[in-house]
Amino acid sequence: MVDQPAGGLAPLYLLAGAPAAGKTTLLPYLLRAADGLVVMDMDELLEDGALLGVTIADPRAALVWPAYDRLWARIVTMVRRAGHPVLLLCPVPDPPELAPAGRWDDPAHWAVLDCPDEVRLDRLRARGYAREWIEDAMADAAQARALIPMVFAEEGEDVADLAARILLWARHRPV
Repeated sequence: MVDQPAGGLAPLYLLAGAPAAGKTTLLPYLLRAADGLVVMDMDELLEDGALLGVTIADPRAALVWPAYDRLWARIVTMVRRAGHPVLLLCPVPDPPELAPAGRWDDPAHWAVLDCPDEVRLDRLRARGYAREWIEDAMADAAQARALIPMVFAEEGEDVADLAARILLWARHRPV
């Protein structure tokens, strides 16, 4: 357990990534080396991409997204309240979520998991995504790069090394 800041919550590290950034591939490597950091992926509550039968990534499910976000906020807050720092893999935020006292209580630190656009396109096409979903994913990636200065991009390294870089960032951020 870490010392809690004055607000009573352990730190939160948000690793945002557009679809096909590599969050799911990275997750087991982060878990293996987390050493006390609670690592969670917002996709972990989904079953085959759906929550209670609603395909969450489908833009038509937009009415469900706020409730799903609130559910994750409660889960993360409970863990942080117990004094455990959290690394949450999540989708790209909207600008208001990044503001102090936005969606997440401080201390919250943001970074982006990114990959080259051509790699993202190949991954999305291999998944059979529709053209409009691919366009949305590419727009999300561009938005992430514009909003969040801390970027972890694939640099031809092994996934374990990428995970180590991310964990080093999370462990050495000031509270």
